[in-house]
Amino acid sequence: MLSIQDLDIKGKTVFLRCDINSPIDPDSLKILDDSRLLEVAETIDALKDSKLIVASHQGRLGKSDYVSMEQHAPALSKLLNRKIDFVPDVFGPTAIDTIKNLETGDILLLDNLRFTAEENAEMLPKDAIKSHLVSKLAEHIDYCVLDAFSTSHRSHPSIVGFAELRPACAGKIVEREVKALKGIVEDSNTKFTAILGGAKIPDRLKSIQKLIEAGRIEKALLGGLIGNVFLAATEKVPLEATSIDDEKSINTAKSLLEKYPEKFMLADDVAVEVDGKRTEKSLSELNSSDRIFDIGQKTINKYSQQIDNAENIFITGPLGMFENSEFRLGTTEILTKLSNTNARTITSGGHLSAVLSQLDLKDKIYHVSTAGGALIRYLTGEELPLLNALNNSADKHTK
Repeated sequence: MLSIQDLDIKGKTVFLRCDINSPIDPDSLKILDDSRLLEVAETIDALKDSKLIVASHQGRLGKSDYVSMEQHAPALSKLLNRKIDFVPDVFGPTAIDTIKNLETGDILLLDNLRFTAEENAEMLPKDAIKSHLVSKLAEHIDYCVLDAFSTSHRSHPSIVGFAELRPACAGKIVEREVKALKGIVEDSNTKFTAILGGAKIPDRLKSIQKLIEAGRIEKALLGGLIGNVFLAATEKVPLEATSIDDEKSINTAKSLLEKYPEKFMLADDVAVEVDGKRTEKSLSELNSSDRIFDIGQKTINKYSQQIDNAENIFITGPLGMFENSEFRLGTTEILTKLSNTNARTITSGGHLSAVLSQLDLKDKIYHVSTAGGALIRYLTGEELPLLNALNNSADKHTK
């Protein structure tokens, strides 16, 4: 695939599809963490001699983080120390007129791409080029830069459409991810101790299954809400304590435990809230009024022993409700342990990246990625639509 250096961008109009989808406070609706904004800054800086259009999605339809990109513009401006204009439009007349009037060095941030219905659907490239989003914007751009690695597993119009119509290259994030992981992906003998947390239950269950079926997992250590699903599947804890009411997910976890019992390591003890404070209990001590918010110290110690014996470690998602200081222990202890191991370590997702920054441990991890599901799929060897789009564009425009 091509890189920014391969394109003559000076004075040209460039469409940058990045992923600055950020955690949003559900009450204030303000950005909680700027890791992804900071990450894309290098790519934006490399495109400083162009007329730059920056585009991203934010949140999912129906969720509290499904908000406008308006606050992302000043946040990016502050990080880059450059003016970034925002337009409350995606491909309508306001957006098109603003794009036509861009001058070299200008940066324009479009509104949330998912405000357009098309961007919430996956489609083949041949259909994506017919979408209003791609067809209306493409005629006003010269080049496309794809840097949304964390969304590279989605075949959305902005990911696969523009590269069909205009020369496309990888941004700095995509280049870095591929460089760090390509060798691992191509070596089918590489197996991981996978530490799996987070709250995206259906996605995580699919990922676990894919990783196991691809022969990538030696052991799966579970925490977070996905860990609670598996605890619910064992029927050893009150269902209410897990805060899981998704019977389909519980049945999927139960099936995985039955099919691959040797692959999973679950919590022996957990942390619950009593009078606003962290209290640790063994599974047998839990009652229906308890709510599991973190793994306990015995589980941390058990997982740490497994880490000591691992050659390759992959972690995605927090192991507890890390937003609450009472329930950060599992996540911070395990990340600290990873920073001191001799194993090759990969962390996945914006939340873990933020915690590593707070702990000042990023430089002690082999590879820190803000991508979640996309990274997992890449490790299984699955083809990613964004990378396919870049490779196809390179073939088309270098002949």
